[in-house]
Amino acid sequence: MAVALTVTLPMKTHGQQMGRDSLSVNNSVLSVSDSVLSVNNRTLSISDGTPENYWFEWRQTILPASLIGVGAVALAPGFIRNGSRSVTNSVIDIRGKNNRLEWDDYIQYLPVAGSLMLGCTGVKAKHSFRDRAFIVATSYATLAVLTNVPKFCIDEKRPEFAGHNSFPSGHTATVFMGAELVRIEYGSWYGVGAYAIATGVGFMRMYNGRHWLHDVVAGAGVGILSARVGEWSCQLWQKIFQKKGRKENNLVFTPVAFPVNGGYYGFTMGCCF
Repeated sequence: MAVALTVTLPMKTHGQQMGRDSLSVNNSVLSVSDSVLSVNNRTLSISDGTPENYWFEWRQTILPASLIGVGAVALAPGFIRNGSRSVTNSVIDIRGKNNRLEWDDYIQYLPVAGSLMLGCTGVKAKHSFRDRAFIVATSYATLAVLTNVPKFCIDEKRPEFAGHNSFPSGHTATVFMGAELVRIEYGSWYGVGAYAIATGVGFMRMYNGRHWLHDVVAGAGVGILSARVGEWSCQLWQKIFQKKGRKENNLVFTPVAFPVNGGYYGFTMGCCF
């Protein structure tokens, strides 16, 4: 029997590491199979082919929460809001009478695509492709909620456009989510390149008069947080769907993106049993 489930969200806008059969400690070998090793009050499963759990840590929320908080504070009148608008107007002045650059509409997806596909080119990835697809889909679902709810609830006018859904920046959230996924998946060096792209997109959102600085800062925080939620969710995915001793792939997750006339994001899940 086969079951397919498709989940989509409007566009308007935890890790797996294969365990080892043995653990080397002080020049001796400790064999562990189907058992649990307690280290610093954490539980680490070590067995043949059993995924290692990556636990939630509240410290990982400090950076994204701080970015979101600074952006939110700038919504109220005060020197932070004035500073944000001053910086944005200075960036817009750089453009002057030149045409807007629309590259950010496409570049925003590069890091996300990289987080999925770099592992297929021979670069060592932290997760399997199936888990990467699941993490991306979960991250996108989280991002859609964290960006669209404030956009509908907060009346923040765009710098040079009539829309009142400026906060937070969805483009910035998307590209920073991808950058953080690249960093998590492939390490800091690849992450530096992805974050450089993300920073460029954030600058272009202000250059094109689409967003204020505080919209971009909050969007960056939303993107990073969404990526980490996707990473943490992989632990739950493994616990529910991956059974010991079974290696066959009974579940397939496929991200869906339809960026036309408003469009939508989402994912399709197929299950055979």
